[in-house]
Amino acid sequence: MSRALVLSKNYLSKKFKIKQPNELYRELLKNVQLFQVDELQKISTDELIHYIIFLGTHPERRNQGENVKKITLECLKQYKKKMVKNSYEINSQILLSLSNVLLYDEQMIQEIINQVDQDKETLSVKDLIKFQHCLYKLNIHNEKLSDFVLQNFIKQKEQVDYLEYIHDLHIRSNLFRMGFVDEQIVLTLLKGFQAKLNSSQNSQYTSKSCFQYCQLMYNLYPEIIDKPLLELQPDHGNVFAPQFNDMLQDYIISKKLVDRKRFFQSFEYYLNFQNLNIWNIKEDAIYRNLTKLEQDVQDLLNKLSYKNARAHRVLIYDVDYLVNEDIILTCNDPVHFVEDFNGKILTINPNHIMQSRHLSATNKYKVFDINFHEWIHLTEEQKIDKLKSFID
Repeated sequence: MSRALVLSKNYLSKKFKIKQPNELYRELLKNVQLFQVDELQKISTDELIHYIIFLGTHPERRNQGENVKKITLECLKQYKKKMVKNSYEINSQILLSLSNVLLYDEQMIQEIINQVDQDKETLSVKDLIKFQHCLYKLNIHNEKLSDFVLQNFIKQKEQVDYLEYIHDLHIRSNLFRMGFVDEQIVLTLLKGFQAKLNSSQNSQYTSKSCFQYCQLMYNLYPEIIDKPLLELQPDHGNVFAPQFNDMLQDYIISKKLVDRKRFFQSFEYYLNFQNLNIWNIKEDAIYRNLTKLEQDVQDLLNKLSYKNARAHRVLIYDVDYLVNEDIILTCNDPVHFVEDFNGKILTINPNHIMQSRHLSATNKYKVFDINFHEWIHLTEEQKIDKLKSFID
């Protein structure tokens, strides 16, 4: 939990006299009147910022879906009218909120980008990677910032740690597959990461780092997707083939750890810690309920007597529904789409594009999207016909 999130949580806990953050979050969403325009106009800019940071960055948002997006949007609209110059710490959290709920406003984001451009010499590579990741989730490609981060990587490669390399490379490798990044940029970073892997053995693996490492490998070497671990080889024509052998050991470790993890679990794994491998696993603090879209799809699948499995593991992904063993249905709620402040859909989350590409590359499954904005306009009969067209 970031310092800004802790401060916002503490402020709102005191205001509403609710200590437990998940309970506080749910109570705020129930208080619809609080987020009406006339009520939001009465509160200070500082209080608006607390709402935006808490609603947009606390993990409970993943359990609340569309409601969070709507309420955060109302807070952001009011904040935009009162917007003042803030510290990088505050602006980075506002951008994080925007990117988490996938809301885009050109003026707001451009002002934050301008501030980062002015302050970039004072920011760490880690800060810049996090900032770049927020832009990436909104499908914003800022070449100037991207080049600056790359140059800092090269200059400070001895100080850049294992996790920072993975975080940046898994983003750039996806952008490479989407046609937005040149292969030579990915190759330059990959060679730096290769040198780090050869100079020291990584000893700590987390759920996030292992998941991103597998995504990175699938982006670099799509030919290994769904291949047995003992049969992994890059294609001779793959430009990243010379780095494969050095990347392989950590991929095998990461893939095995992800395979051991159950849905809604997280883990930390310590390799050769005092001659022991330590595996710490815990249930996620956030229990993810079915969204209205997911529940509707599941009810219809059951009504039609289709064999279906919820959150079934395929590769490294817990897919929404696996039907009849070979059909993957992905339920795309509003939080999967980048929208502007007027509700116009601009694009889908690039992480979704990456996941769909990986799943389709197995050649074992057909992957279909069910998009909220289309689904809600269908009658039940039309919904049934749509499901049958996918499955039959």
